Amino acid sequence: MVGLKLVRVSVFINGFYGYLYTGRLVKSILIKAYPILDEHFKPSKGPVPKLIHISPLYRVNSSGDVECIYSYAMCKSRRRLVKRTGPPSIVELNGNYYFYIGLYESLVKSIDVVSALLNYSECFEFIKQKICVEVRELEVIDAHILGSEIANKVLSSRGVKVVFSSPTLLRDPLKTIRKQKTLLPTPLVVFATAIYTKLHATGSYKKGTFRKELLRIHRLFNETYSTLNSVRIKWVYYSDKPVPALTGYVNYRVDENYLNYLQSHGVNVREWLREIFAYTLTLGIGAGRAAGFGHVELKPLQKSSS
Repeated sequence: MVGLKLVRVSVFINGFYGYLYTGRLVKSILIKAYPILDEHFKPSKGPVPKLIHISPLYRVNSSGDVECIYSYAMCKSRRRLVKRTGPPSIVELNGNYYFYIGLYESLVKSIDVVSALLNYSECFEFIKQKICVEVRELEVIDAHILGSEIANKVLSSRGVKVVFSSPTLLRDPLKTIRKQKTLLPTPLVVFATAIYTKLHATGSYKKGTFRKELLRIHRLFNETYSTLNSVRIKWVYYSDKPVPALTGYVNYRVDENYLNYLQSHGVNVREWLREIFAYTLTLGIGAGRAAGFGHVELKPLQKSSS
């Protein structure tokens, strides 16, 4: 089995002050440390999905909470025009941070990326400022093992919490023209990227198979009543114009009747979810995954009392 590896990189960074989506800086760091990656970060066209994903920078704040670092603004819309109601938030980098890079190992070997990042330390110009970066620690996570652990817990608790730990640009998989975006985090939309990527990476993609998998995930998980209160839109600055992206989290409950139906028809639901979760955690969801969008965490929900 070709490995899915998630690498957590701890870094010390200083020297930047201004507007920034820190996924841009993460990409620059990786290319400088391992130039082979440059080719894989370039924009691509066609049906083949990218098999590489990065996150923005994260830090643990003074209260012990994890914070994703990027510039965003409050905006309002009227007659198709988006108007910013205030200046974007400022990013100041001076301290300890971490980020993730996810890989499908037929593309690039995680051991080569780790070797390139090991003891990496450099100062360079970035957006007309001198930034200094020093890699402090590396951790390689086997996503298949992690996906298996989460699948076991999700089936035991009968629910999953999807945390949009970086801003997320979801796509509707059934609207292929113009790669239609959506802001509704239904199970079909959230897990579509993982299903599509898995089928392409394993050479088993067929339109009928893809739609069958989408229907399964759509019927297995139900959104809870809290969905519209637990997600929010932030207008994120990756370039000059703000882009609406999802943040927050969404809870799904397992549909018991459909779970029993799948199991009675010979479907190994645990194994099936293990692979979907592994691809979700490693390669992200939605659009812009190689630019730092769509990094998620998956957590089991507490058992429902009903």
